[in-house]
Amino acid sequence: MVSEEPARSRINEAVDRLTDEFKGRCSPETVRAFVAASFESYQGSRIVDFVPLLVYKSARNQLGALVSAGIGSVPADART
Repeated sequence: MVSEEPARSRINEAVDRLTDEFKGRCSPETVRAFVAASFESYQGSRIVDFVPLLVYKSARNQLGALVSAGIGSVPADART
């Protein structure tokens, strides 16, 4: 099961990294939502070693697509 503490810690690190990477383009809440959704998709996985990396990459790709499509969750006047 993916709920092991080391995996949770690495998932939290992914949230922090992605929040920094998408700062000004996506809100922290949006980042957390995408990471949580990706993490949920791996619940029940029998092999959990790479789950945090897969969650990070999946969320990063989805957030990048969101931003590329101009659908970011931060208002245009708040972007830096």
